[in-house]
Order: sequence, then structure tokens, then C-alpha cells
Amino acid sequence: MANLTFAKEEKPHTLSKKNIQKILIVDDDQAVHDITNIALESMKFSDFELEVFTAYSASEAKIILNEHHDIALALIDVVMETPEAGLDLVNYIREELNNDFIRLIIRTGQANDFPPMHVIQHYDINDFKEKTELTLERLYTTIRSCIKQYEQLVELQHKYEDTYKQMTTSALTLLPNRIKLIEDFSEESHQTLILIDIIGFSHINETNGYEVGDHVLKELGAFLKTNYSETYKVYHLNNDIFALVTTKEHLDNLPRSIEKIKEEISQFSIVTESFSTYIETTIGVAYQTEDDVLKKAELALKEARNLGRNQIRYYSNDLKIIQQINDTNHWSPIIKHALEHDEIMAYAQPIFNINDKSIDKYELLVRIKDNEEVYTPYMFLDAAKNSGQLYNIFKFMFDQGCRQASKTGHHYSINISDCEFHNEGLFEFIQSSIDDYGIDPKLLSLEILESSAIANSDEIRDLIFKIHNIIGIEFIVDDFGVQCSNFAQTEFLPISTLKIDGSFIKTIDKSENSKIIAKTIQTFAKEKDFKLVAEFVCNENVYNEIKELGIEYAQGYYLSEPIPLDDIPITI
Repeated sequence: MANLTFAKEEKPHTLSKKNIQKILIVDDDQAVHDITNIALESMKFSDFELEVFTAYSASEAKIILNEHHDIALALIDVVMETPEAGLDLVNYIREELNNDFIRLIIRTGQANDFPPMHVIQHYDINDFKEKTELTLERLYTTIRSCIKQYEQLVELQHKYEDTYKQMTTSALTLLPNRIKLIEDFSEESHQTLILIDIIGFSHINETNGYEVGDHVLKELGAFLKTNYSETYKVYHLNNDIFALVTTKEHLDNLPRSIEKIKEEISQFSIVTESFSTYIETTIGVAYQTEDDVLKKAELALKEARNLGRNQIRYYSNDLKIIQQINDTNHWSPIIKHALEHDEIMAYAQPIFNINDKSIDKYELLVRIKDNEEVYTPYMFLDAAKNSGQLYNIFKFMFDQGCRQASKTGHHYSINISDCEFHNEGLFEFIQSSIDDYGIDPKLLSLEILESSAIANSDEIRDLIFKIHNIIGIEFIVDDFGVQCSNFAQTEFLPISTLKIDGSFIKTIDKSENSKIIAKTIQTFAKEKDFKLVAEFVCNENVYNEIKELGIEYAQGYYLSEPIPLDDIPITI
């Protein structure tokens, strides 16, 4: 027998364990209610039971619908307190309650009360019946069909919600993830986003294992949620990056608040049986911005990383990283075009032996020609690196070095950075180029740039030794003295020559500190039996100073500007 009393309110669109399905009868005729209830009491369904609600007007139905969001089926009379009360109720259900789950059967006592076809389609009305049509058998079939449809819709919704939760939640920390953050941004404006990056997280993974790394992320996520969720929405975006978001229009003293958050995180200890650590962070902030919040905060975070450890950086239009991006966007197509249309050029600047004024070797320097202008690498080299084109430039320059060595018999040095060492096939390219030109590899040197990155990589060091020992190419350290690692790495690399950084040489006639540094390097090179080159020799005074110090080799505009390769004399 059907239950005709009101049930306790349940979670919207949730199927109960007993599978009790609710239906609502809306009609202003008591006789219709009586007949329908008698019919329902006689019905038995194998897989669900019915709970019936009755309303005698559209307004009563609205009250019930607002109290019970999980009604599966409504049988609605068209004409009640007004001629269109039933259709108005349908509109209320679909548009105002935004309920697309409930199945709707419209009943009328008159054949000419049928609504237009477009109304039936628009409001997803399941059926339209004259009251006399709904015999016991037809009513049974209609109810069973509608309940099954409702159950299928609810099941689909549950699957969607489960999938949505998996997509928008970090499986590790159970915090909302990057997808959810982007979705939330689309719904609210003027948000402040704080990105928090764990310093040295990759080192934790590498030295302690991913299980410990996961534990660190879980603990920090719980810490952020516990301490800041009242003021901020807390997210775990990916790996070691968390986010705090606030939409308060006037967040008082934001910088101090962020400093406090950073300090509190640094005091939070994470401990396991075999591991303990305190967390240090780098933070990027995009403050009260309407659009591209995540992009701006990520730019600020990247700038903060570039500044060093434990930094906080706020987004602004004058961030250096933005200028780098603009430069890359400008130069990247120019570099690509130049490589494809032979507009990359190699110049050579001689390195002189100060004692006999002979040319010891030439350093090859890249140039780009664009619209009849010739540009130095200072303008485009970073863009080449950022756009992944530096290796192609290196290959062009190395080929030019081989060609010139074959043609002139002079020694040439070619610049190489850590980026090139990460390219597969570098060794084979160098070997095949030398073989193709049939030259003595001792006529070539590779001038190492960004030596700190190289010094910290076992893989790169192994490749350098392989190139030196098997092929026979010399290695030169450029910009020596700028980084402390320069001195240490000479013990672990097959170095033949050091080039003192130009910042010391060009001020050596005016700065006692520069002179002391140059002298220290000169003494070190002599002890290690390295050749020593002074770069950026820009005037006579500088030249005299380095000569007095006993530096044997010099390079700079005072001695010779870079010259086109065709101007180099042939000595063979």
C-alpha cells in the first residue's frame, strides 16, 4: 500500500536504500486525488515503493517542491487557480528551481487544453494525458517508466559528480586542484591569488623517496587548510605548488599577511620515522586583478624563483620575466627565419698572445641579420634559449668553425652552454663534423658558458670528458671568477684555458678590487698550468694593466673588433 504521508527531507536527487520514490499529485479536484490514491494503493512495484504527496494548487505544490527536492514524478493538472496554473508550475520547476530531474506528466480534463508542441519540448514534459485516458494499467505503466527515467538521470548525475570530483580534486591532498581553481576564477572577479612553491622539493623526493615527498605534501596541505581556510580558499595545484585565494575587495595589509603566512609555514615541522624538515617557500602574488590571475601569479612566482630562495614577488607590468617573454616572442620568429634563410652569420674576434703579438686563436661570435641590420647575441641569445633554438645556432657555429679551420688552418673556439649538452646526438654531431671536414680536432675549442649548471651535472661532465678524450677537443671556461664554483670545477673538467670575466678586466685600471681579483686568478692559472685570457680589453690603460700583471693572452675591441670570416687570412 502506498504511503500517503510526508517523508523526512532527504539530500537532493539521492536514491534511498529502501528505494522509496516520491511522486506529487497536483490537482484542484478532490475526486481526482481520491481516484488516483486508490489506484496507487493497488499498485505493487518490484524494485521501488511509492511515497505520495498531494497539492490542491500550484502554490501548494511549490511549497512541497521546495521542501522535497527529490520528488521523482509530478502529475500536474493544467487548469487550477488560473487557466495556465499547471504550465506556470512547470516553468517554475524547470526555470526557477532548476530541477531537470523530476519527470512531469500534464493532465487535463479537456482535450483542447493541450499545450503547444514547443512548450512540451522546452520544458521536457514527459507526457500529456486527458484524465480519462489514465486507466489503472496506463497509470501503472506511466509511473514505472517515469521512475526508471528519474533513476537513470540521478545515476548519471552521481557518476558525473564522482568524475567531476576526481577531476577537480588532488588525489594526494584532497584539496581542490588547478582545474577547480580555473573554474572558480571564471565565476568570480577581483581575486587575489597567492602561489606557494616548496623550495627543494625535488631534492626531498630524490634523497628520501616519493613516499616521503607525498607525506610532505599531505602535511603541508593539511596545515594550510587548518590555518587559512577561513580567510582563503586553499588549493593544491600540482606537485609542490599550493595556492591561496581571497576575493575580499579590501584585504588589509596584504604584504604583511603574506609575510606572516610564509613565516608560519617555515616554522611548521614535518616529521616521519626517518625524516624531518622545515618548509621554506617561494611565493608569487597576483593582487586584485580581473583577468589572467593564474598566469600573472605564475609570472610573479617565476620572477621570485629567479631572484633566489625565500623570495616573495608581486605581479606588475615591469617584471623582468615579462620583458623576457616579450623579447622571446619578438626574436623567436626572427631567429627561425634567419636559420632557414642563411641570415645567421659568424664573426671572429682574435685572441692575441701579448708577448709576441701573434694571434693564438679566434673566438667565433654569432650575429643575426634582419632588415639589413646586424644584431649581436646580446640582443637575441636569451630568446634563442627560451624558444629552444640555441642548439641549432650552436650547430651552425660549430660547422662554421670546422669550415674555417679547414680553410685557414687557424684555431677556433665556439661557445657552448649547458643547454647544448642536454641534446641527444651532440657527441655524434661534433665527431661527424670534424670527420666531414677532415680537420685536426686540436684546431677547435669549446668555450663553456653557464658553468655553474655544468659543474653540478654528472651527466654533462661525463660528456665533456668523452668529447675531450675521444675526439680531442680542448675546453675553455668563459666568465671565470664570477661564480665560486668556477674554481672548484677546474678540478673535475678537462680545462686548458681560463678567460677572466670581462667585468673585472674593463675596470682593472680604475678598480683596485678588480685588479686583486685578476691577480688572484692569474696566480691560480699559473699554479694549475692553465692558459689565461683577459676579455674586454677596451683601451690602452686596461691593456697595460693586464700586461703588467703577466697575463699572456688578451681579447677585446682595443686589439681588434670581431671581423667577418672571409677577412681572416689563410695561413696554410
